[in-house]
Amino acid sequence: MRGGPVYTSAVGLWKHITRHMVAKVFTAIGIGIGIALIVQAYADAGREAQTLKSETRKWAENIAQLFISAVEHSMREGDGIKVEESIEDLKGTIHDAARVRIYDQRGIEVFGSELPPPPRWAIPDPVAAILDAPARRVTEDGRIFRPVLNQSRCHKCHDSDSVLRGVIEIDLAREEFQAMREEEFSRIITAGFIHIMTARREYLLDDYFAEIVRYGPSVETVAVFNADADLRYGAEIAGLDTGQVKKQLRRGSQVTYLPRDDRVLALVPLPMQDRCVACHKDDRMGDIRGVLAMSLKGTAAGEDQAERELENILETSLHFIMLSELGRRIADFLDAVAAGKAVQTLVLYDDQGRQYWTTRHPEPPADVAAVLASGQTSHRYVGSGMDESLLAIAPLRNSPECVQCHGSNSALRGVISVQVSTEIAEMTRASSIRRRIWFTAASLLGILAMLGGLLHFLVARPVKRISDVAQEVGNGNLSVTVERADPDGDEVARLGQHINEMVRGLRTKMHLEKFVSRGAAQAAAGAGLTPLDRTGERRAVTVLFSDIRGFTAYSEKVAPEVVVEMLNRLLRAQAEVVVDYGGDIDKYVGDELMAVFTGDNAETRAVMCAVRMIDAVGEVRKEGETLTVGVGIAAGDVVYGAVGHEERMDFTVIGDVVNTGARLCSAAGGDEVLISIPVRTAVGDVPGLRFASGTPLDLKGKQDPFPVYKVER
Repeated sequence: MRGGPVYTSAVGLWKHITRHMVAKVFTAIGIGIGIALIVQAYADAGREAQTLKSETRKWAENIAQLFISAVEHSMREGDGIKVEESIEDLKGTIHDAARVRIYDQRGIEVFGSELPPPPRWAIPDPVAAILDAPARRVTEDGRIFRPVLNQSRCHKCHDSDSVLRGVIEIDLAREEFQAMREEEFSRIITAGFIHIMTARREYLLDDYFAEIVRYGPSVETVAVFNADADLRYGAEIAGLDTGQVKKQLRRGSQVTYLPRDDRVLALVPLPMQDRCVACHKDDRMGDIRGVLAMSLKGTAAGEDQAERELENILETSLHFIMLSELGRRIADFLDAVAAGKAVQTLVLYDDQGRQYWTTRHPEPPADVAAVLASGQTSHRYVGSGMDESLLAIAPLRNSPECVQCHGSNSALRGVISVQVSTEIAEMTRASSIRRRIWFTAASLLGILAMLGGLLHFLVARPVKRISDVAQEVGNGNLSVTVERADPDGDEVARLGQHINEMVRGLRTKMHLEKFVSRGAAQAAAGAGLTPLDRTGERRAVTVLFSDIRGFTAYSEKVAPEVVVEMLNRLLRAQAEVVVDYGGDIDKYVGDELMAVFTGDNAETRAVMCAVRMIDAVGEVRKEGETLTVGVGIAAGDVVYGAVGHEERMDFTVIGDVVNTGARLCSAAGGDEVLISIPVRTAVGDVPGLRFASGTPLDLKGKQDPFPVYKVER
């Protein structure tokens, strides 16, 4: 949290690091190497994970092919129950490795795990009522719910303790059914016959036809004739001769209805489909392999009786198809029944109320639908991170061996979906990243440890010395130097050499500035690389000249060294006063001092400076010295700038005001201050000072006598 102890500590650490160059170099190197190694770690880990994902994809495809082989092998045995058992056994062996789902050609899952019994409220009321008390029920909207009883012949596959095998729901279009009762009966019986023949359970056909006649009174007789018009299954039908059967065989696929008094003979051609060739290749005649014939009463006892007959025929067909052990092919039978106009929907429930089948098929999953449409294997990653998995969907092709049961209407008979977790690949990637990050950290520590010693010896110590020297120079100490300095050395040694040269230059500059005025030094500093402007600048200034009286006579009597000592002593005393009053010493000319005052109250400060200079000289005179100073002050406009040759210039003030000040200084006596009228006017009254009008002076260069004032305490 910003402002908290952790944040404050982090900021403090960062400030500490950024104060030291070596720490900055360490940080930069560490960040650079760390980023490079981490990027490399992620790239390598990604490649490893991609390789594992590729292996996972191959694994998923192999699992799919394993299931395809198992399905094909079990299907060839013609036992649907055994197919389901073998699939469940195979699923159990790879339960923890992959999730496998099998879908039929409609995109509906088959051989899935059995769902738990639904709660009571989730079971349709008519179904729940039949489960409690098996009896036929018709809802207000006309839907028929009929129990499917668990007969003794069903106990081979179904629990004998249960009364029911399930419930069938029929949504019947009654008007269409009454108009085409014969067509619906013949279509359902034909569909049942085809499914029993597909399962190669032809020994059940006589019993099947007998029960159709028994439970469907409108159906008097059912018979099947082969391609030679010979009776193969069922019983002889009165009024139907061999010629009529042969004629139907020649007629083709169109169903023929022959009225006979109060009966109707229905002749249904049996097309030679691909799944029929295995058994009928020797007795094939054109495109028809035989005829299914039925004798139907022309009228039913009533509407309700006709519906019950339809239900009985449907339930009987279901019983015999289940007895043929063709398993999931019962779905094709129900779809075939619902394909007509009379039966709109069929729903089959098991004895727990679970919906086993509905002819209103739900939309298949998008991935399954895509593979069914394209016939090509698809792969897609689902989820992300540790929850990611590979979804591989392979087509279950309708091979020639499968056509016998599944027909040739579709190139596929379903798909197999295999979903395999890529958790191993993700774990490997994460583990690889962790290993590489630890390796990165160890490498960084080793590299930084080696670099630390080298940088400290080669860079940190010399740079710190340079920093110390720079700090001393900043504090005004120009006597320091960098020890490790070499113009032919490395970058740090050359930097030390430059620092030493800079310090020498600063020392020289400092000493030179003592020989020039402050204005000259500022002008030189401000000029930079551009030439000095020698046209000058017009300014209003006050100039002060002071001169030591009796200097010539004094210098004739004493040694030169004493003269220099005395001169420095008196000039230093005057210079300090000038600085105190904000003046700038322009130059020294022998025993004479020239100062310039600018800015506010320049005239007043100059006058007070002059009076104090006389006192200062008196204070530093030695016993026996009779030296005094005379001061002259003038004010006005001057030209302030550089004069002289480009190679040797002087920075000073030029103008009549300067000449006037010098003349006033020459005219002043010992301990006397003479000022011009402009200075007197500007100063006004100053406490402690008195201004007396003096005798006008004849100054050199002036035509008229020059009026002056004397300044006295």
